[in-house]
Amino acid sequence: MSGRLLLALMLGVFMGALDNAILAPALPAIAQDLGTGVDRITLAFSIYSVFYAVAVPILGRLSDLLGYGRVYGVSMALFAGGSALAALSQSLEMLVAARVVQAVGAGGLFPVAQAIVGVVAPEKQRGAYLGQILGVFALGNVLGPNLGGFIVERATWHWVFWINVPIGFLGVLLLSGAALPRPAGRAPLDLGGGVLVALTFGSLVLAIQGLERLDELGFFSLRIGGLFLLALLSGLALLLYERRHPAPLLDVRLAMAPAFLPLWLVSTLVGYALLGGIVFAPLYGQVAFYLSPFASGAILNALALALGAVSGAAGALVGRVGGKRLVVLGMGLTALGLFVMAYLANALWLLLLGLFLLGTGLGLVQGPLSYLALGLAPAGSQGQVSSLVSLTRSLGAAAGITVSGVLLSRGSRELAALSAGSPVGFSGGTGNLAEAPAFVKSLLQNTLGVGVLEGWRLAFLAALLGFLAAFWLKERARGAPGGRPEPVG
Repeated sequence: MSGRLLLALMLGVFMGALDNAILAPALPAIAQDLGTGVDRITLAFSIYSVFYAVAVPILGRLSDLLGYGRVYGVSMALFAGGSALAALSQSLEMLVAARVVQAVGAGGLFPVAQAIVGVVAPEKQRGAYLGQILGVFALGNVLGPNLGGFIVERATWHWVFWINVPIGFLGVLLLSGAALPRPAGRAPLDLGGGVLVALTFGSLVLAIQGLERLDELGFFSLRIGGLFLLALLSGLALLLYERRHPAPLLDVRLAMAPAFLPLWLVSTLVGYALLGGIVFAPLYGQVAFYLSPFASGAILNALALALGAVSGAAGALVGRVGGKRLVVLGMGLTALGLFVMAYLANALWLLLLGLFLLGTGLGLVQGPLSYLALGLAPAGSQGQVSSLVSLTRSLGAAAGITVSGVLLSRGSRELAALSAGSPVGFSGGTGNLAEAPAFVKSLLQNTLGVGVLEGWRLAFLAALLGFLAAFWLKERARGAPGGRPEPVG
């Protein structure tokens, strides 16, 4: 693989990783400038998740059919174009539309980058390249919150989007000169499959997000149960339709093959463990250890730095020791990190240790898991297989965020009820807790703090289940011919 091509892939992945992380600190400023509430501005996040889930399997398969370089280049251009539209937004509606364009572009960044590595890189070097790409992904997540806060303080929120435009332009320019394999023939586009994929995964993500309002709406409401039912029915229709299609957008025979099922399960569980473990870690730092908002956000660097460093090392090792061993070890460390966070973190250094172990475990899992998937993928299906790894991880992450949010919301309601009779001046906020009265600290720790811990305990169980499932992963025998891999235990 040429350095030019690798740099193009890294720029696209970095851009996608940076975007969501850099946006979080800017949300209050965006809401104020657009004249809306922070609760409504989160629509820009949720709509992104839905369209990303829809775009990932579609663009992954299109890259197999139309060419990896072509789809990756279009994805980078769409993402950069959507970023420019977001920067120019004068209303919430325009921002949401721009985020839709961004999400569609993002759906072809990380999965197709991995597919290109699977197609171009020799097997012995594949793990190292995947490790570099995942290291850049981790770097984007590390820099994002800090850079976002800096931009909002020193400039305007528009620059959290403008920053993607030159990165995307340079990535497209570098990719234009790279020689990539082209598909041998032109298969017909599966438009019916595309509609069913959109219905299935779009409604599933919306239903998962709707669980945050479970107490208010009830499971059997249209907003929750109705969407789950739609996802189930459209999923069944997708299975039946794609089994008969000569060139399916989603090859269900491949997706449901016994060699891949443990891989999808581990990918889903590691996504749950990651987001279920980190999404409210800064809040816990404020409630339990009275950290400032800036310092509480900085504790995630313990995870991100470990993830970035270990991803590169795992990439260098995977070709020699195999992907399965690293995934088993990584899921074990992920579970250990979450156990420390959920049950032992009564001091700040223990919380940091738990986050460090979590990041180390994830660094050992993510690259080798993609390595295993690409090794098992038949020739011409690397894009689809890579996209399914990303999609299952995203669905697990959505579930982790939602379940943790439900548990925290319950704690918030308890806090509101308990603080109703508190002395004047206590609003239930978490600012400046170091100087708050003892009863305030106790209230927050016994409501919000307990809610976060309950979320971590479920994330620990997910990681533990992923550790057990990792023993059933299949790995292509080294030296087996490509295209139709020979699975081994």
